[in-house]
Amino acid sequence: MSAAPNFFVTSRVIGVNSGASANVLKTLAGTTNTVAVIAGVAAGSIISRVLVVQNSAAASTANNICRFFIFNGTSYFLIHEVNLGGAVTPSTTVIGFRITVPELVGVKLPSDTHVLHVGFSAAAAGDSCTVTAEVVDS
Repeated sequence: MSAAPNFFVTSRVIGVNSGASANVLKTLAGTTNTVAVIAGVAAGSIISRVLVVQNSAAASTANNICRFFIFNGTSYFLIHEVNLGGAVTPSTTVIGFRITVPELVGVKLPSDTHVLHVGFSAAAAGDSCTVTAEVVDS
């Protein structure tokens, strides 16, 4: 046990855009085209919030899956999947989907080699998303 306690003191928020064509695919069979959302720091980081927001004005694909992985510098590990729901076409009177992911709160990125990645099960313009993560660094 350390003589001095180690407190998490620095908060960071980083977002990543999946792109208009949503060509950010990560299937369960392979590890291609994921996007890094946020990396830990050398002393470790803890995820405190993750949000997925639809960007596009086009209709989203029904039942596209947003998959979250931890990349440890060598391998990808699936940690959670979120169903983006039925098709939504945002407009001046209809908002796109906005999904919080409470299951990722508390997940630790133990070092700067550990990175939260995201990918989608299908490519569709309406599923262009911004994924935002907030972490607290040690």
